[in-house]
Parts: sequence; structure tokens; C-alpha cells
Amino acid sequence: MLKHFFQLTRYLFVGGLTYGADLGTFLLLLNFFGVDAILANLISKVLAGTFSFVAHRAFTFGVSDAEGRTQQAVRYFALLALNIPLSALMLSAMMWLTSMETWAKVLSDVLLIIISYAQSKFIVFKRDKTNYE
Repeated sequence: MLKHFFQLTRYLFVGGLTYGADLGTFLLLLNFFGVDAILANLISKVLAGTFSFVAHRAFTFGVSDAEGRTQQAVRYFALLALNIPLSALMLSAMMWLTSMETWAKVLSDVLLIIISYAQSKFIVFKRDKTNYE
């Protein structure tokens, strides 16, 4: 039980760093370069997602060996490819509710973080029962 708590803590820490990169890129593209909010969100998700895979694999889920890396990367980026349109859909829905783009992004991303944790733990970095932390 304690191992799961520490894993969740590591996930939130890496997630915080990832989210900082995601939100920072989004705000930079939106406010300084005048990029549309949906396109800025797409770009920021791809960049942050790449960092997230590397950091979660090594730090959160403690996978350091090369075995399975390609398969994990395929699963991770396939889910990222599904999550980016989902993120855009949630962002669009939130922007329909509020005109404040930054708050709309934060609210939609909170929902996506919950979904992403479950995907990472049970699909991308899953381990068989004999190897599980």
C-alpha cells in the first residue's frame, strides 16, 4: 500500500513538471505568438507528452531496462494520440462554458490527468503480477 502511495506521489511530481511545461508552452504560444488556443494546446501536449513518457518511465514507474521500451512507447504515444483530441474536445467544451482560456485549459487538464494516470499505470507501464511493485 505504501509503495502505491509513493508511486502516486512520484506521478504527481512528474506530472507537475510536465504540466508546468505544458501550460508554459501553451501560454507562450497563445499570448506571445498569437497561436489559436486549440493549436497551442496541441503543440504543448506533444512537447510535454514526450518529456512525460521519459520521466514517468524512469522515475514514476521505475522502469530502467531497455526491455519493453519500444512497446511501452508505442502504447504511450498511441494513448497520447487519443488523449490530444480528447483534450481539445474538453478544452472546447470548457471554453464554451467560460471565455477565460487559461482556466478552461486548467479545468480540462485536471480531468485529463486523472484519465492519464489510470492509462499509464494499467496500460502503458503495466507489469505482470510477479514483477509488480
